[in-house]
Amino acid sequence: MLRYLDDQKPLERYLEIKAEMKRLDEELKALQPLILTALWEEPENRAEYMGCELTIGTRRTFQYSEAVEEMQDTVRMLKKQEEQDGTAVMVRHTSYIVVKGLEPGTGRGASGSKD
Repeated sequence: MLRYLDDQKPLERYLEIKAEMKRLDEELKALQPLILTALWEEPENRAEYMGCELTIGTRRTFQYSEAVEEMQDTVRMLKKQEEQDGTAVMVRHTSYIVVKGLEPGTGRGASGSKD
């Protein structure tokens, strides 16, 4: 419950929408392999249907050398140091809602998602 809200209906609706989005996302992920396989068989890996164009997007992932990984670690440490000593300048601060499911009877989150 949010004490600031006179009416809890917006909070209830927010949580209902979050649950529906999670359900829809799971359904979408289950359908993707079937649609992707079908697109690979289309000429130019492209199709149009219901006013939409479907194409295949790809992303490459690389494993870098140990030397590059060490440099990245060094840069991460330097960034953290600049954040702590005030050298780095914050250009944006973003707030968001975190929703976690509660384990029955514990009042503590079991697992959840961050938005």
